[in-house]
Amino acid sequence: MPEVTMPRLSDTMQEGTITRWLKKSGDAVKRGDILAEVETDKANMEIESYDTGILEQILVKEGETAPIGQPIALIGSGQGSAQQSASSVQTKSASAQAQATTSQASAATSGSTPMNNSFQPLVTQGESFSTAGMQGQNGARIKASPLARRIAEEHNIDLRQIQGSGPGGRIVRDDLASHIQAAPTATAATVQIAPEPQPQPVPTASGVSYAPDDEVINPSQMQKTVARRLTESKTTVPHFYVRNEIDMTAVLAMRQALNASAGEGGVKISVNDLIVKACALALEKFPEVNSSWKENQIIRHAHVNIGIAVDVPNGLIVPVIRDANIKGVRTIAKEAKALIEKARNNKLGPNDYTGGTFSVSNLGMMDVTDFSAIINPPEAAILAVASTRKTFVPIDGQPVIRDIMPTTLSADHRILYGATVARFLQEVKRLLQDPYALLG
Repeated sequence: MPEVTMPRLSDTMQEGTITRWLKKSGDAVKRGDILAEVETDKANMEIESYDTGILEQILVKEGETAPIGQPIALIGSGQGSAQQSASSVQTKSASAQAQATTSQASAATSGSTPMNNSFQPLVTQGESFSTAGMQGQNGARIKASPLARRIAEEHNIDLRQIQGSGPGGRIVRDDLASHIQAAPTATAATVQIAPEPQPQPVPTASGVSYAPDDEVINPSQMQKTVARRLTESKTTVPHFYVRNEIDMTAVLAMRQALNASAGEGGVKISVNDLIVKACALALEKFPEVNSSWKENQIIRHAHVNIGIAVDVPNGLIVPVIRDANIKGVRTIAKEAKALIEKARNNKLGPNDYTGGTFSVSNLGMMDVTDFSAIINPPEAAILAVASTRKTFVPIDGQPVIRDIMPTTLSADHRILYGATVARFLQEVKRLLQDPYALLG
């Protein structure tokens, strides 16, 4: 029976998480049909069928993770699915019959009738009600403090009947006290509830302590990969930093003129597009910056492929504009816009984010005065761009207001040295301060 295995969808992928099955067990599938969507370390990708038949069994459910090569589904003639379905029906029937027999015997022993499926605020005497792992009507886990859960256990209270007054609807001690006092079966005596103790930190294997009511978040595959790669970069690549300020007054005026001439529906150019073009031309002049370190060798790349850091909901991804040095600024603008849109919709393919030789991280739109970026391995450098600000600068002995943009280049000291990086930055500065050179 053909197996559908977890494919390798990127060069750095080690495992994938099934986010959605587009086919269900028993469905007919044809070669080329999309079976499921999987979250990788880079983006959400689609898995297609390489066989025709019946999807007989799903082995990895939605939300579960599987390493590359592990079977996630089975495709066959449909006989296995029919046999499995019949077996499942028989199993469920036998289970239901056993439960009914047990329920009847219990009722006969206690002399009471079986309870119906509705929940009551208070459970009858002698019955035990567990709040562990309880879920609300919408399937979400009920939020309650540890003391509230203990009180609910002691007084046989169904937490699904309680409206929490704590942060985010969390059920706290006072909510239980109000419920007990308002319950029709409560005795005249006042129920005494001890003050809720302060949460004590819970130690973890890593040595990090957290309070019982802290939220623990499982990172996405993308977040895990970003964490791993940037930790590796910062701990194994000897970073050094060179800063410069660029007068953007002329390039901003040129951009305004170009966008005005584009008219409605034309391609608009961003400041980042012009920075990408300037970096690409500077890399032509300083090819040593367009390099990588690999196994004690320096690889000098023949193509200038500029990565642009894009903020996405689950982390950070760097799609690549290939051969940016030989493309016009409008072509770069068009490609960048398409890549950013694909990145934010989890539609990037492997060819969209691999093969970068240099990166630009621009936080200028975030009102940032200065920052240093971590190199995106195996690249040799990354340019961090901060916000452009109107600043008084001396020109011919007079203070003049100009648009000044701070930049910081992070460089791999195994490949590059301070003088080379300084000259490269000077070339980027020259191109942006004489911007019509970018249009040649």
